[in-house]
Amino acid sequence: MAAADGHSNGNGGPGGGRVRIHQLELENFKSYKGQQTIGPLYDFTAIIGPNGAGKSNLMDAICFVLGVRSSQLRGSRLRDLVYALDDSDREADGRTAFVRLVLRTGAGAGELLHLARTITVGDSRSEYSIDGCVVSWEEYDARLRSLGILVKARNFLVFQGDVESIASKNPKELTALLEKISGSDELRREYDELEEQNSMAAHEAALIYQEKRTIVMERKQKKAQKEEAARHVELQRRLKMLKTEHALWQLYTIERDRERIEAELAEIRPSLQQVQGDKESSGNDLSAKRKESSEFLSQLKLCEMNLDKRKAELDKKEPKFLKLKEQISSLKLKIKSHEKDIEKKEDDKRKHVAEMERLKSDLADIKTQVDALSVQCNDESGKLRFAEGQLQEYHRVKEVVGTKTAKLRDEKEVIDRQLHAAVEAKMNLEENMQQLVSRRDGLLSQECELRSGLQNVRQLITKHDGELASLRDERNRIAKERQSTGSRYQRLRQKIDDADAQLRELKADKHESERDIRLKETVTSLKKLFPGVHGRMHELCSLSQKKYELAVTVAMGIFMDAVVVEDENTGNECIKYLKEQRLPPQTFIPLQSVRVTPIIEKLRALGGSARLVFDVIRFDRYLEKAVLYAAGNALVCDDIDEAKTLSWSGEGYKVVTVDGILLSKSGLMTGGTSGGMEARSHRWIGNKAEDLKKKKSRYESEMSKLVSPRELQSRELATSEKIIGLEGKLHYLNVQQSKIKEMLLLKASDRSTTEKEINLLEPGQKELEARIAEKEIEVSNLEKRINDIEDKVCRNFSVSVGVKTSASMKKGN
Repeated sequence: MAAADGHSNGNGGPGGGRVRIHQLELENFKSYKGQQTIGPLYDFTAIIGPNGAGKSNLMDAICFVLGVRSSQLRGSRLRDLVYALDDSDREADGRTAFVRLVLRTGAGAGELLHLARTITVGDSRSEYSIDGCVVSWEEYDARLRSLGILVKARNFLVFQGDVESIASKNPKELTALLEKISGSDELRREYDELEEQNSMAAHEAALIYQEKRTIVMERKQKKAQKEEAARHVELQRRLKMLKTEHALWQLYTIERDRERIEAELAEIRPSLQQVQGDKESSGNDLSAKRKESSEFLSQLKLCEMNLDKRKAELDKKEPKFLKLKEQISSLKLKIKSHEKDIEKKEDDKRKHVAEMERLKSDLADIKTQVDALSVQCNDESGKLRFAEGQLQEYHRVKEVVGTKTAKLRDEKEVIDRQLHAAVEAKMNLEENMQQLVSRRDGLLSQECELRSGLQNVRQLITKHDGELASLRDERNRIAKERQSTGSRYQRLRQKIDDADAQLRELKADKHESERDIRLKETVTSLKKLFPGVHGRMHELCSLSQKKYELAVTVAMGIFMDAVVVEDENTGNECIKYLKEQRLPPQTFIPLQSVRVTPIIEKLRALGGSARLVFDVIRFDRYLEKAVLYAAGNALVCDDIDEAKTLSWSGEGYKVVTVDGILLSKSGLMTGGTSGGMEARSHRWIGNKAEDLKKKKSRYESEMSKLVSPRELQSRELATSEKIIGLEGKLHYLNVQQSKIKEMLLLKASDRSTTEKEINLLEPGQKELEARIAEKEIEVSNLEKRINDIEDKVCRNFSVSVGVKTSASMKKGN
C-alpha cells in the first residue's frame, strides 16, 4: 500500500501561500492506458490497492511531471515510461504519453497552475509546458523553484526508504541534506569566503588590541611630555605666523607672475591663428605620414621575410663559413710565418749591406795599396832592362813554358769550372735548406699556436662540462624540491581544509558571548604582561570524552574560568592590574601555595559508570594541584539512580551526572540541562576549536615559508634553458677541437715531410763540401806543378837577368 499527502512542502508561489495538488491527468503513462484523470484531491487523500494496481506508478507520474530523470523512475529510457501492450508495441515509434499536474497556488490556494511533461517514442527528449505553453527545462525548473519544489533535493515527496535513510544519517550528513533541501548549499562558497574574511577580521582585531595595549603603555609617557607639548604649541603658533607670511609672499609672487603671464598671453594670442593653421597643415601631413608609415610597414614585413630567408641561407652556409674561417686561420698562421721569414731576410739583408759596405771600404783600401804597389813595381820594372838577345830568350822561354804547362793549365781550367759548379750547387742547396728550415720553424710555431688554442678549447670544455654537470645537478635538485614541495604543499592544504571542516562542524564561535570574549582578551593581556600567568582552567585542560562536558562544568563551578598562576605574587599583580584597568574580576589559583585534598583512591574502584571528575580531565603534569583543587573528589556517573546511591547512602559523596544534575553530601540536588550551563560547557569545544585554529595557523605559516611550486618550475625551466645553451657551446667547442686536432695532424705531417727533406739534403751538402775541398786541393797541386815547371825552365834565364824566380821575372816584366 502507498499513501500520498495532497500537499507539497513548498510554500513559495506568487502569493507566498502553500501549494496543493488539485488533479493529476495521465495518458499512456506506464500502466495507465489511454487518458486517465485522478482527482480532485483533498487535504488528505489515501490511495489503497493490491500489488500491481498502479500505486507506485502514480507516485512515479508525480515525480515524472516534476522533472525527475527516467533512470530514477524504474526505467532506463524514456520509451520505457510509455504504455505498451506487448514487446512489438514497445519498440514502435510515434507513440506519445504525457502527465499533467494541476496545482492550487496563491494565498487562498484558488489559482490553478497546469504543469505538463510529454514524451514521444523515437525522441530522446521530453517536452515541458506551463499552462499549455511549451517552455525550456530551465524555465520549467525555475518555476518549480519559485514554488519551493527542488528537483535535485526531491523535497516534494517522501519516497520509499527515505525515512529509514534519514534516520540512519549522522549529524554531518543530516546537515548536508538540510543544506541541500533549503538551498543553502549553493551559498557554501560565499560562506567559506565570508568565514575567511571573518578570520582575517579576527586577526586584525588582535592586532588592534595589541596597538591598544601599546597606546595604554604610552599614556604615561604622554603625561611626561606635557611641557614639551606646550612648547610645541608655541612653536606651532610661530610656525603658523611664518606660514601666513610665506603664504602672503607666495600670493604676491603669484599675482606678479599672473600679470606677467597675462602680458605674454596677450602677445601670444595673435599667433594662435597661425598655430591653428599650422595644426591643420600638420594634420594633413600626419595623414600623409601615416600612409607612408603603412607603406613602410609593408616594406618592413617584406624585409623581415627577406631577412628570414637570408638567415636560413646563412644557416645553410655556416658550415662552409666555419671551414673558410679555419682556412683563414691557417693562412694567417702562414702569413705570420712568412712575415717572420721576411723579417729574418731583412735582417740578413741589413747584415749583407753592412758587409758590402765594409768590403767596399776594404776594396778601396786594397785599390790604394795596389796603386802604390803598381807605382813601386813600375819603379822596379824601370830598373829591369832586357838586352836584345835576352828579350828573344825571354819569349822563347815563355813559349816553352806555355807548351810544357798547356795540358796542366787545361786540366786546371776544367777543375776550376767543376769547383765553381760545386760552389754554385752548394749555395743553391744551402738556400733550399734555409727555406726548408724556415718552413719547419713556421710549422713548429703554428703547431705551438694550435696546441695553445687546443689547450684553451679543452679548458673551456672542462669548464663548461663542470658547469653543465652542476646545472644538471641543480635542475635535478630543483625537480626533487618541486616534487617534495608540491607534496608538502598538498598535505598542508589538505590539513588546512580538514581543520576548516572541523571548525565549521564545531561552530565554536556561536557559543562565545561578548563577556567570554572580553575575559579571553583580559587573560591574553595578563599572559603577555606577567610571565607567571598560565591561562584559564578550561583553556589548559581537555576532556577524555565529549559526554563529560556538562558534568565537569557543573562539578568545577566557578573554577572552570579560574586563571592558573605560578604564585601568589603573580596573582596579586594581576588583581592590581585588573583594578587599575577597571576590568571584570577574575579568580586566580596559585600553583605553589594552593592547598588541596588528596585523592581518595577507593573512589576509583567503585564500579559501574562512576568515575572521578579528576580522572576524566586531561592536563599537563604541572597543573595537577590546580585541577585537583577545582574538581576535588567529586564523582561523575551516567544516570541519576546511580548518582543518588553514591551520594545519599553510606559515606556520601559529591556526585554529578552527565546531564548536569549535582547531588551534594547534604542531600541537595541541583542543576540539570539549562541554557546558561550548557553554553558554558561548550567552552570545552572552544578549546578544541582554539587548538584547531592554532594548528591551522601553524600550517598556514609553514605553507607561506614554502617556495611556490610555480617559482620552482620557473627556476627549473631557466636552468634547462642554460643547460641547452651550454650543450650548444660544448657542441661547437667539440667541433672546434676536432678541427684543431685535424689541423695539428696536418701540420705535424707537413713538418715531418719537411724534416725528411732536410735530412735528405744534409748528405748532399756534406758531399758538396767534400767535393769542393777536393777540387781546391787539386787546383792547388796543379798550380804548384805549373810553378815548378816554370821555375825549372826559366831558372838559367832568371840567373842571367838577375831574377831569383820566374814569378819575380813576371812581375818585373
